[in-house]
Amino acid sequence: MGETSRLASLAFYDPALAPLLSANGPAARERALESLLVGHVQPVVSGVLARYRSSAIHPEDADDIAAAVNLQVVRRLQQLAPGDEPIQCFDSYVAGVTYNVVYAFLRRRFPQRARLKNRLRYVFAHDARFATWEVNGAFACGAAQWVGTPPLSPSALPAGVADQLRRHETLGDALQVLFERVGGPLRFDDVVRAAAEVWNVSEAANSDPSTVTQPDARSPAMDVENRNSAQLLWREVQELRPSQRAALLMNLRDVKGNNAVALLLIAGIAKFDEIARAMDISPQRLSEIWNDLPLADNKIAEALQVSRQQVINLRKSARERLQRRMAARNWRVQ
Repeated sequence: MGETSRLASLAFYDPALAPLLSANGPAARERALESLLVGHVQPVVSGVLARYRSSAIHPEDADDIAAAVNLQVVRRLQQLAPGDEPIQCFDSYVAGVTYNVVYAFLRRRFPQRARLKNRLRYVFAHDARFATWEVNGAFACGAAQWVGTPPLSPSALPAGVADQLRRHETLGDALQVLFERVGGPLRFDDVVRAAAEVWNVSEAANSDPSTVTQPDARSPAMDVENRNSAQLLWREVQELRPSQRAALLMNLRDVKGNNAVALLLIAGIAKFDEIARAMDISPQRLSEIWNDLPLADNKIAEALQVSRQQVINLRKSARERLQRRMAARNWRVQ
């Protein structure tokens, strides 16, 4: 009966996962996992990234994105077992993870353009005049009656259209003029570029990887000192009460407001499982919320089942304790 139930549960999974789910022993699971990474994950990730071959994503960025996707997928697969929520289409799951990682990367690198994209998506989703759809792997947009029509070439954008669009106060009216001038649907990314020109959304400085990823010049001695201090601070964080650790780490930000927990992982200060334990959640749950970090206080309150004010108080208490413990080393918790 147990074997029958197990086989029945496997029927809800993508057949590609069957070798992993039925593997007998660590060695067999490792072989099955490697086969999935080579045969499914890498091709899907490459296919998604091929849509972003531009100055926005450099080759070294693509490698980092692929590594982040592999991390999330492997974490999920390592926890996978009959009885869990099934992955009915593995390739779609991998594609979804990849798009989430790509969008998170682009939001960090191009925050103004990300805000513009969000505004456009809102208009297309809530204004009955417009719609978005997918054609041959490309996201198209335009008048609602054009749904399903392939997008026109970017060359269809008329010269001087930016000057005309600037005359309209609302984004919806400007889009209507744009599509009337073009006479057909466009790729969503082409509309974003046109809108960026209209409203002077330029992030050329941020698109230079040297301005994003290169740290200030410093000596090897400073690097060693900073790393040692970070390791000491991490040990002190682990001594906090569980609720204080979670309230602090789930909202931890770097100087630009991005996910500072990732810096612990990248620098080798803490392992993924250690970070999950410090947050008092499972590695699988950490994988699920990774792209959303740092979390807003109301989300942390839901996770901890406390009030938002209690989250604020917990984080304040954690910082005060860390400041006292690190004061002897002239550290200040950000």
